[in-house]
Amino acid sequence: LLGALVRGRTARERTAALERLPALRHGGRTLPPGGPGVLQLRGVRVLREGAEVLRADDVVVPGGATAAVVGRSGAGKSVLAAVAGRLLDPDEGEVLLDGTPLDSLTRASLRAEVGFAFARPVLGDGTVAEAVASGVPPATPHRVREAVRVAGADAFVRRLPRTYDTRLADVPLSGGEYQRLGLARAFAHAGRLLVMDDATSSLDTATEHAVDRAVRHSLEGTTRLVVAHRPSVAARADLVIWLEDGRVRAVGPHRRLWERAAYRAVFATGAESGAEERDAGPAGDRI
Repeated sequence: LLGALVRGRTARERTAALERLPALRHGGRTLPPGGPGVLQLRGVRVLREGAEVLRADDVVVPGGATAAVVGRSGAGKSVLAAVAGRLLDPDEGEVLLDGTPLDSLTRASLRAEVGFAFARPVLGDGTVAEAVASGVPPATPHRVREAVRVAGADAFVRRLPRTYDTRLADVPLSGGEYQRLGLARAFAHAGRLLVMDDATSSLDTATEHAVDRAVRHSLEGTTRLVVAHRPSVAARADLVIWLEDGRVRAVGPHRRLWERAAYRAVFATGAESGAEERDAGPAGDRI
């Protein structure tokens, strides 16, 4: 009973914090049809308690490209991801998708064209198929199965007692399996822009490579912004947005940035990262 009381109180505190957040206002515009998904951040500033936590000037991600966002802990990677997908409005500047400011879009248009995948997805207690299909509009059964395949989750889903009709509350899933279902949900609703905030952190390197290859083939027309902690992820991206102390220090290919000691030092956090650094150097770029 005491544990339930503590959990309930904590949940209420977290809910109250969400209630205090200002609601995002939406406009009346929709994106022009057939756009490539070019993402632009112009003069973006984000402040927290008077301190600047993000500064991004004239950052452009070409349509259909994969951009890795890298930086040390606290550099502002998740803030940039939130601003890029309009979970958060900048205090200054604007974010545009195919030349249209995100804050001018209708809510339906915004959420149909901009998707998210997170490190700890919330999938609910329904079935696997319901969790992946959930969204506006709900994904079709065919799209659900294709997205699960792309996310590398089809094999373990088919081993569940009732496969796609298995209720998530009835089976213990690992962090990596849960994360792959979260990726599948994002892939099933992919529009012009997909923001992945540490969404593959629980996957082993081999699985992550396989998912990346499948995503590039299946979501070829979707622009991807990927918060990356592994140099191998940055090496496979088309360009890298390097953040330092909340500011964009450089934007460019991983191969060129790797020549700078300060950039290599971003990934030098231990023996495992050191091994990945060797894989992600000039030879790794050819993978």
